[in-house]
Amino acid sequence: MTYKILSIEDTSSFRRLIRMTLEFEGFDVIEAEGGQRGLELARENVPDLILLDLMMPDIGGLVVCKELMKDVRLSKIPVIVLSSSDDSNEIEECLQLGAQGYLLKPFRPAMLLQIVRDNINPK
Repeated sequence: MTYKILSIEDTSSFRRLIRMTLEFEGFDVIEAEGGQRGLELARENVPDLILLDLMMPDIGGLVVCKELMKDVRLSKIPVIVLSSSDDSNEIEECLQLGAQGYLLKPFRPAMLLQIVRDNINPK
């Protein structure tokens, strides 16, 4: 079974790293450059897992996470937050909103694979 991963990330180098790492392992990766497009793609594709950047120019990751949790079809999808911030308050807020995990940037591809494998929900 191929799992769909939605990557919501505004930085092209991180999007490329995520896509290459996950596609090499057989995952189907859908990419969004910002929060608004990420919400649209989540609703259209209902992925198995969402990787969510916090700092984006249009809609920030916290708002995206809140919107995902309000949607009954999307609220059960595991969300892993990717951020360069190690602010403990920000991390706690993400987890309280429903995120399953938090991966600090920059990260090694092996770390990304491990957190994806640990949190993917088979349908």
